[in-house]
Amino acid sequence: MEELSLFELGLFLDNEIVVLKEEGTFSKSKGHPASDSSLKGTNVAHASQPEEVEIEREMELVHEGNFEKGILIVYQGDHLESTHREFLFKILQAVNCSLKDIALSSSEMVEETKLSSIQQMNPNKILIFGKLRHDLMKIMQHKYEILNEDGVEYFFADDLREISENVELKRSLWNKLQILFGIKK
Repeated sequence: MEELSLFELGLFLDNEIVVLKEEGTFSKSKGHPASDSSLKGTNVAHASQPEEVEIEREMELVHEGNFEKGILIVYQGDHLESTHREFLFKILQAVNCSLKDIALSSSEMVEETKLSSIQQMNPNKILIFGKLRHDLMKIMQHKYEILNEDGVEYFFADDLREISENVELKRSLWNKLQILFGIKK
């Protein structure tokens, strides 16, 4: 059979078509793979509007570090300024951790990742510094409180910038981190 381009297919199809990468061929009406073998692996979805075809992909969380101790740390924003990065790594050193022990990610990266992808990482501890628009925030009751949910310890604090500039916030952070990481004075 002669292979047709998408333009040529569009000349005789009466429904709008949408090409989706790395997905099977789906029919809008049934939501099942189309059985037309003449499409030969062409990824086509029939829909009256492209918005009706919803593809959910599990995106892995982009992070720095080797995550050896299963500690996920999320900071507010898209990047960590060098002074705040230094401050964070001093904190980590005080609790016997380094970049090889953690997964360090920005709030922007986490916001693009589904909760199920984060759960698949199987973290032991999740520390969130600042604001985050994600399902992880539903767990938070109060800042500077350690919560244990399904075997994962959660800790929510202010943005690293705010903490680094406020002695009381530093004190609150250190007191709770000693408990969270089992540090004895």
